[in-house]
Amino acid sequence: MRPLTEIELQEIRKSIMRKEISSAEILMEIYDHYISHLQEFSEEEFNEQLVELDQKFTYGYCHSLQFRFIKKAKEEIHQTQWMVIRKYFCASRWMYLVVILVLVFYVAMQARTEEELGILLLSPLILLLIANIAFGYQNFKKLRPIKKTFKGIGILINSSLALPISERMYFPILMAQLFVYVPKLIFSQIDLSPFLPAGAAAITVLLTLYVISLLEVWKIKSKTALI
Repeated sequence: MRPLTEIELQEIRKSIMRKEISSAEILMEIYDHYISHLQEFSEEEFNEQLVELDQKFTYGYCHSLQFRFIKKAKEEIHQTQWMVIRKYFCASRWMYLVVILVLVFYVAMQARTEEELGILLLSPLILLLIANIAFGYQNFKKLRPIKKTFKGIGILINSSLALPISERMYFPILMAQLFVYVPKLIFSQIDLSPFLPAGAAAITVLLTLYVISLLEVWKIKSKTALI
């Protein structure tokens, strides 16, 4: 196994860049495969082997790999988050859940105005915003070497595992708006004031569990993924 020259590495990068892969995980997997394969051959055989690799890893084949990986990544994030959420309802964590419920419902019952209830609803969203900023920064740091390696590829390189997590970070904002405004539109003729504290508390608990579970998913996946 010989070390490849910088010129050979440039040729490999040019070859892979023509495939227009946007998934950082697939991009690095193919790049590593090219390097490990070509290191087994001499400089005289390099061009011939590079052509053979290009014939195997065609544009269509690479995008097929990318499509399957993205689909699998979304399913994996969903399954992992659901597994984390279920843990909060098992015997070992029931006290943790009870403390959250009691605390949130107590604060909600002490609220006197809709503005105070709104602040309660905002608390998990503020936590989510901070987490989103930290997540984006961490993702940027991990992707920076890859983007530098394939500088000039002409397309945006993203982590396929980071994307479904980012989407899930924006989802609670939409749900919070749905919970706040839809009841007012549907039940406009009904006085909802007596139900607002309990409703706000329930929504806050659900959002808090959602945010905490998503942070745990990030922690779990960050050990082995580009997030």
